[in-house]
Amino acid sequence: MFAFPSIQKHFQAYPVTKNVQPSALYPDLILLAGGSWLCALLLWRAPRHVWSQRAAWSMVGAFAYPAIHATSTMWRAGGKGWAATMLMLTFVQGSFLAAWTIRLDGPLFQVAPQRSTSMHILRTLIQTAVFWCMALVLVPWLVTSAEHHLGVPHFTTPMQRWLPWLLFALVGALNIHTGITMSRWGKGTPLPLETARDLVVRGLYRYVRNPMAVTGLFLGLMIGWWLGSWGTLLAVVMGGIFWNVFVRPIEEKDLLERFGEPYRQYTQKIGCWLPTFPPHPPLPHTNNSQDTTTD
Repeated sequence: MFAFPSIQKHFQAYPVTKNVQPSALYPDLILLAGGSWLCALLLWRAPRHVWSQRAAWSMVGAFAYPAIHATSTMWRAGGKGWAATMLMLTFVQGSFLAAWTIRLDGPLFQVAPQRSTSMHILRTLIQTAVFWCMALVLVPWLVTSAEHHLGVPHFTTPMQRWLPWLLFALVGALNIHTGITMSRWGKGTPLPLETARDLVVRGLYRYVRNPMAVTGLFLGLMIGWWLGSWGTLLAVVMGGIFWNVFVRPIEEKDLLERFGEPYRQYTQKIGCWLPTFPPHPPLPHTNNSQDTTTD
């Protein structure tokens, strides 16, 4: 930022004098940069040590406060300071993921504990609400704020004011129904840290292996279309590519290890992104399975 003064305005919600900039920079370098380096060293040397876990959660708090402050300041300033907010929210997500997964046997996936079906459904609905708020409200707001201050023009199309919302309502209902299907038959949630205990091949899972991902990305595209935001559409596409390249192979490897040949046959018959016809026959629900679901 000091080398390129022209970009400083994207990190500042309000004008900041040159005398104030170092006073804000030095604490960040010491606490956030230095703390992150120390935490990474602890996680590398002794990931299971209690002090490593405490350090990881301390960094979550260290990033959470400035992230909340940056977001609220950006809101009051009409979208100014969008770059700082994006960076801080990214740091919070990364530090939280590191702190949470450090206590797990695997990097991401943990079978959900025994709960009632209604409790699984409730947790799924809460997770869905959080995801919608983050991916379908917060991210588009950040992207459109960046586009506005960077002078990126928006696009317009016929039926743009009402058709995206109609499609959003229809596909959104499918997204929620798919999550409930997972909770009802899989005894878990869409969250990898509480993944379903049983293989789910019912409802939309009979037609496509990842209906939660497919419908979720479609909802993002509808938001981008309604806003006329090229950046939002690009963010959705990049999110899908990231999930397909980095997350899906890890998830499917975990599923194959847990479920074995039935899951392998399922992947050979049903596509990952596009619906397959005829659909896969519904697999019977079992009471003693410890396997996970397909999403």
